[in-house]
Amino acid sequence: MNELIFAGSGKGGIVALKSLQAEFEKIYVLSDDEIINSILRSSDRKIKDFMDVDTKIVVCAGYMKIIKSKDLESKTFINTHPSLLPKYRGIHSLAWAMLNFEKKLGFTIHLMNENIDDGPILEQFEIEYNDETSKEISLKFENYVETRLGRVVKDFCEGKILPKEQDRMAATWVARRNLRDCLIKYEYTIEYIERMFKVLVRPYPLPMIELRGNVYEITSASFIKTDYYTDIGRVLNIENRDVYIKVSNGILVVKELRVLDENITAYPGDILKLGERL
Repeated sequence: MNELIFAGSGKGGIVALKSLQAEFEKIYVLSDDEIINSILRSSDRKIKDFMDVDTKIVVCAGYMKIIKSKDLESKTFINTHPSLLPKYRGIHSLAWAMLNFEKKLGFTIHLMNENIDDGPILEQFEIEYNDETSKEISLKFENYVETRLGRVVKDFCEGKILPKEQDRMAATWVARRNLRDCLIKYEYTIEYIERMFKVLVRPYPLPMIELRGNVYEITSASFIKTDYYTDIGRVLNIENRDVYIKVSNGILVVKELRVLDENITAYPGDILKLGERL
């Protein structure tokens, strides 16, 4: 068997397809991604539905559509997931793992069942967290996928890999993040807020703050840990247009802002007043 079906999108889908192309002569591709469709070989073919061909192996990477039960029952689906399963099942797993201060992060290639991220594991890639941004970690994951995915799938098809059941007692689940999750809450610890700046990086939205009814991305900030008590969410100091805001166990120094969805720079010291409650 030297053919399979691939379904995916985005950068993760692109590197996944390249890895599969290195190992399989013919790939049936189910994707709306223009870049993915532009790198098909003459031997590859676009399809519109999993049932368009008899091929029994399907690899998904960045595929966000619901897969029908009849498809799961008739074919073997292999999925890619950016966490060390069984932890952080769900969407935006890397972000949640980082926000939970995991010392080890990783990526999983696994079989898919009706619960998506619940299936047996084929291989995992693990790294130590060393203060990188989510973008830097994602690049490591993409390199792993491009290097290993095709070989792992090939070995599985040839019976060289025995799938390992997940430990359901160790499972955790996370939900899709949205813009509201980017807003800083002043009851957060200074460590958590600083970690937000590692997780929320371009090309995605940055950490945000709401000031007088307007939402801003924070483009520059620093962090001071302190254990003295004063009201959280108060403007304690304004210095050179920088604003010092008390959070649960420290001070968030906001230096520069960007009006959300507009290419306009703003400075918090021009907006807020000393002692103001946020």
